[in-house]
Amino acid sequence: MEMYTYPITVEREGRKYWAYSEDFPGVYGLGNSVEEAKTNILEAMRVYIEECRASHRPIPNLLSQKSVN
Repeated sequence: MEMYTYPITVEREGRKYWAYSEDFPGVYGLGNSVEEAKTNILEAMRVYIEECRASHRPIPNLLSQKSVN
């Protein structure tokens, strides 16, 4: 299995947490905690990549690389 690394962002909105990656437009994870939102976005990204492979579409390139100092 190939491994991919993409940055994700988790934001709080009210009592919920939203996770997203700029590299996967329209793909989100929602949760009652940061961990739940992260788990859900990772699953959504995995399914998205599987669908790309099945339909012979390209897997998203890393668009939002940021350096951390």
